[in-house]
Amino acid sequence: MNLLNARLAVLLALLVPTLAAAQARTFSLTTVPAPGETTARVVMDEVSEVTVDVRNTSNNNSRRMTSVTFTLPNTGYTVLYSTPPTGWQVTFLNVGTRQITFSTTASCASGTNGLGQGEQARFTLRMIPSSVAADRLTERFTSVTAADQCQGNGNFTTTLGTANQWVRSALSSQVVLRPPALGLNEELAARIVVENRSSAAMNNVTAIGPSTGTGSVNFNVVSTEPTPFTLNLPVRNAGVFGVRAQVTSTGTTVAQIQATNNNNATSQVASTPMVNVGTLASSVDVDSVDAFTNDTVQVRMTVTNTSTTDSLVNVSPRALVTQGSATLTALSGPTPASVSRLAPGTSAQFVWSYRVTGAERADYLFRAQADATRNGVALAGDLVDSARGSIVLQRVRVSPEAVAANATSQTFTYQVENRGTLPIVQVQLLRPAINYFTFGSMASPTGWTGTRSGTTGNITWDATGTGIPVNGSATFTVTYTNFASGTSLSAPTPFRHRLSLVDDFNEPPIRVEAPVTLLTGTAPEVERLTAVARDASVTLTWDNPSLHSGVLVLRAVGAAPNTPPVQGRSYAVGNTVGNATVVYTDDFSTASSFTDTTAANDSTYYYRVYNADDVRWYSAGNRPTSAALVATPKARLTNAPLWCYSVGLDARQQPVTELGVGIFSAFNNSLVANLTQVSNPSQDGAERWRPLPLTGLIGSRYPVVPLHGLPGQYILVGDQNGVAYAVNTSTGQPLWRWDNGGAPIGTIQSFPVTQLYDFANAAYQSAHPNRDLVFFATRLSNPAQNRVVALNAATGAVVWTYQPGDLGMVSGGMVVDYTNNRLFIGTKTNGGTATLRVLNTLATSTAQEVARLPVGDIDVSLVRNAVTNLIYATDSDGVVHAVNATTLQPAWDVTVATRPSPGTPAFTSFVRPQGGGFVASIAAGRVELWDTPAGGTAPAMKWSRAIASPSGTFGFNRNAVARVYVGSSDGKVHQLELTDGTDSQQVSIGGAQRIGTPTVDTTASRLHVGSEDGRICAFPVPFP
Repeated sequence: MNLLNARLAVLLALLVPTLAAAQARTFSLTTVPAPGETTARVVMDEVSEVTVDVRNTSNNNSRRMTSVTFTLPNTGYTVLYSTPPTGWQVTFLNVGTRQITFSTTASCASGTNGLGQGEQARFTLRMIPSSVAADRLTERFTSVTAADQCQGNGNFTTTLGTANQWVRSALSSQVVLRPPALGLNEELAARIVVENRSSAAMNNVTAIGPSTGTGSVNFNVVSTEPTPFTLNLPVRNAGVFGVRAQVTSTGTTVAQIQATNNNNATSQVASTPMVNVGTLASSVDVDSVDAFTNDTVQVRMTVTNTSTTDSLVNVSPRALVTQGSATLTALSGPTPASVSRLAPGTSAQFVWSYRVTGAERADYLFRAQADATRNGVALAGDLVDSARGSIVLQRVRVSPEAVAANATSQTFTYQVENRGTLPIVQVQLLRPAINYFTFGSMASPTGWTGTRSGTTGNITWDATGTGIPVNGSATFTVTYTNFASGTSLSAPTPFRHRLSLVDDFNEPPIRVEAPVTLLTGTAPEVERLTAVARDASVTLTWDNPSLHSGVLVLRAVGAAPNTPPVQGRSYAVGNTVGNATVVYTDDFSTASSFTDTTAANDSTYYYRVYNADDVRWYSAGNRPTSAALVATPKARLTNAPLWCYSVGLDARQQPVTELGVGIFSAFNNSLVANLTQVSNPSQDGAERWRPLPLTGLIGSRYPVVPLHGLPGQYILVGDQNGVAYAVNTSTGQPLWRWDNGGAPIGTIQSFPVTQLYDFANAAYQSAHPNRDLVFFATRLSNPAQNRVVALNAATGAVVWTYQPGDLGMVSGGMVVDYTNNRLFIGTKTNGGTATLRVLNTLATSTAQEVARLPVGDIDVSLVRNAVTNLIYATDSDGVVHAVNATTLQPAWDVTVATRPSPGTPAFTSFVRPQGGGFVASIAAGRVELWDTPAGGTAPAMKWSRAIASPSGTFGFNRNAVARVYVGSSDGKVHQLELTDGTDSQQVSIGGAQRIGTPTVDTTASRLHVGSEDGRICAFPVPFP
């Protein structure tokens, strides 16, 4: 070689490496942790995912990466088909070599195929890692190769190291939270199930969390179980942890948990469904998260009013927002479009239907939001998410989906459905948690043989024929003798039942699963259950709780249903449950009413309504009480009720009539309103609005009045917790609520009274321009604490307070004298002998006492005789006192009766004015008319009629014939002729029971009355 050639050779030797470096083809590989994780993680014996970012790190753009091949570790991994990133496809998968290849879908001529210099794609690899004895912390691919298939198959190189490794975990965890929607400072309960997927025991396992994953809600853990908060988990066992936490802020969150033994085992981070905290709290769920393409899925939004005091009105869902790669086509909804009023603590459901289409593993998610109005202020709820669903080719449905944890010998069916391209030839049930599901026996469908592994407990069914055909299904049966550790569960807990399917032994297995819930306790009840019995029908209405999917209605004749439904079991209409029959059932429903048209007239029915969640976890069915709700439909015949409204609790409060329109009444702590529909019997007696609960018991009837400057009429009422209200009669919505600035004044028992500007004289209108007054009084044992308050009836603002320090308990109603602008107050003698107090209603800031008189122990309402202008005070010792409303001087006292016993008042009600006298209801069992004889001053008895435990009375004059109506403990309302007291006719409500004071709608000629067993009934009057 000459010198020139030698120099050239040296130059080429130096140049070749430089050219090679200039054209280096490399890529980087980085594993991506799941949300909440610090490292990528897979779980033994679970379908797991490893997410990998692949970046072309070549130092020039002469070659593009058009294919990437991943080879999983050779330590027991099964590669599964995976969804490629956009612009890529799976072109090769080999189970034996554990390889999967992704190639670009774009043509070489496009110039944009694959990854150019600096470009990145994210690949998600699905796999099943086998079980080993403990966590493996440094798992990584055996190899990853990439190539440019457009230009001579040039290979790209990478370095495998810590940036692309992951952890293989021994523990699998899942978590559920209840309720998904709640108010500020309320508690939620987490159930955490941790399963040992390894091949060795894992001891001292504990749970971490729940902690806020995404969102704005904070919470404090208030209790945990078990104590200590650790469990030992043998192989294929599960452990259950319970956590209660108080939410301390509003908004939405997806909480997260993790399990660990702080040694050699840590689970993946598990996320809860979304939780929403606020006044207008919502959740959204979908009835199927594993849909076949072209399936119809239902979406349900549950909106909960978490306020304890205020109703929400005009609750309306917004249009759903859809997300995901599946195609979603709206078919119907929302149903209903809105809810007019949502009482405190109740929920409403809205349902949509969608058709879902797409390729396998295409996903879908729904986002929902609601609006409402609270006390005139618009509210917008938070945007909440459903669980994410996906399109599948195979799935399993387990029946029953839930079972009582203490049940025995329970048979489950696993229905495997196939929409793939090949028949399924093998089905394997991977044994569910050994310590919760005790295997008993198995059965094989025709054309299959089954075997059970003595080592793992897995059950394998092999097809002897064609297997499960495309678009077909097969059902496999397993009986579990008991649920072992399930008896120690403190709340319903779901466990995963997993199956492995094979349609080609040369292809990856197919994993499907469904939860089975072990049930303990009972679900939340429906609230405010009522019924309207009419001619041959009974309409039930209720309010649903937030944890609700449907109801089961049982009906029995003559006695309450005596057998609850079996937890987890579904029923059909007509099924027999104990002494009762199923008359209604639904699921994934928005219904809160049902009309029983199979009810026969004159039969007394007892109804129980059982709330149920998605897995048929039933409530106790004890609303309104454990005695069930009674209803007796009647034909509209002589002396039969036109309708009866059942509330299930003592309803003897005297109804208040809005002439020709309807009535208002009360039971327990709730206001109720019913329509009068003379021309439409099917709506006669229907609720005007749902029962409105107050904060305490309602001790008396109440006025219904118009208020100056406001449209409509208003109920003015107080409760025994010392809170006063004004309620719109058309909507049932409170106008205001007064609780004395958060310090309620104590038991309000008496009938509140009003002085209305539009009906008052000039003196009042001058003192109180454009202002109505309403007066409330307390019934407290300490005379120093009793008071009377005057409130602005339109706003609830305090005008003045009367608290003299020696005021006895005010139990009955007061009287306003519009002529003299005075308020008369009757009290019990615990405040002294001056039991009649008179106040000046013209006072504008400080109460002004006008007079005090001794009128005995007053435990019932005062009343004014408009004919004589006398105030009647009916004392408990049997004396009726009359005081001149103008002079404030006693007019007369008459002794009518005596106490039947020292602790029993002589009267059952205040005397009702009649002419110059009164009608008295006497505890000893009499109703008497006392009238003032010609030339006399004090009334004398005109007639006496024996009526057992009479209620108060109500008079009605039709066609110049006057009658008196009174309830009795014989279960009847008696019609007494005013002239001589003849008991001319009676109507009955059920059997022997106490009947309340009736009232008469003189426009519609109807009597309304309540009964001790919780019915309010309407009868035509006069009785024939």
